[in-house]
Amino acid sequence: IEIKSVVSKLIDNEVGYLRLRAFNANSSDQLKKEISKIEKNKKLVGYILDLRNNPGGLLSQANEIADFFLDDGEIVSTRGRKEDTKYFAHKGDRINSKPLIVLINNGSASASEIVAGALQDHKRAVLLGETTFGKGSVQSIIPLRNRGAIRLTISKYYLPSGKSISEVGVVPDIKVEEIGEEFAINTDTDNQLNYAVKLFNGKIE
Repeated sequence: IEIKSVVSKLIDNEVGYLRLRAFNANSSDQLKKEISKIEKNKKLVGYILDLRNNPGGLLSQANEIADFFLDDGEIVSTRGRKEDTKYFAHKGDRINSKPLIVLINNGSASASEIVAGALQDHKRAVLLGETTFGKGSVQSIIPLRNRGAIRLTISKYYLPSGKSISEVGVVPDIKVEEIGEEFAINTDTDNQLNYAVKLFNGKIE
């Protein structure tokens, strides 16, 4: 069963909206397809990547998806007791250097923070919303004989700037808190998304 983790739409016929709910095994392929569809629009001025309430998922997918928007440079590094690993972007920006706004909130964790943090560090995107959750550790599940298991932290994530995400999260460039009891992501009451669209339209006072 393929879980649909990507939702996309065109806003005002000029802003591509990409909502990523999780980093599953097929998320990057789904995102690639949606970007290809949106890229056909000649009036496109930029993209909004929505990572709000995205709890994360596969590190490999975080790297692939960050790489979609970067031409080169480090995406993330993991440092553990035994080994350190660095992941780098490859040439080719799938949205052809168009402006990018990334929406984040306290529900954005792990892989979401890696993508948002890497794009912020490379000054490739403007982050809008609220500070992320702060889950910067890699865990391994070790089974025990009594059918239980131990979850052991084996390494930590570090952003290209060298900062750890752990317990601090990623701070947005523009802080916009969600407003109102009727607030719902990707609806008319989504004041964070509305703010991002206005930034593209140059309507922010």
